[in-house]
Amino acid sequence: MMKLNVEETMAAQTYVAYMIASSYFGSYVCTSRQMERQTYILYRTLKDEAQSKMEKRIISFMEKDILPHLSGEFLRSRVEVKFLSNRRGILISDGFQTLEIRQFLKKRVEKDPHTGIERTKYQINICFRLFR
Repeated sequence: MMKLNVEETMAAQTYVAYMIASSYFGSYVCTSRQMERQTYILYRTLKDEAQSKMEKRIISFMEKDILPHLSGEFLRSRVEVKFLSNRRGILISDGFQTLEIRQFLKKRVEKDPHTGIERTKYQINICFRLFR
């Protein structure tokens, strides 16, 4: 297993969002097959523990934050899923409503109090929007 950089990690998590979010709908078709394949490969390079952690995070986000805002009609519909070109999110649409799940980076610079060396740390955050 190779170590992914921050952008690759976000792309792998986008695959997880795609895989899990689309499963909540009646049926779906992915309109970004090449992007699906690229993000899947990155996801598969992660250790099982990292995959499981991402999956649990996305399931929790779906159940607590997103599902309460979606109608039963939308969830029962056939949707198209499209990956954003920057591999940081997905769009799910039935033609009437669109759900966008997107990730963004929060950058933080920390200084080691003992060595004085600065290190950049990144936190990946997830958000969503629903367009009607």
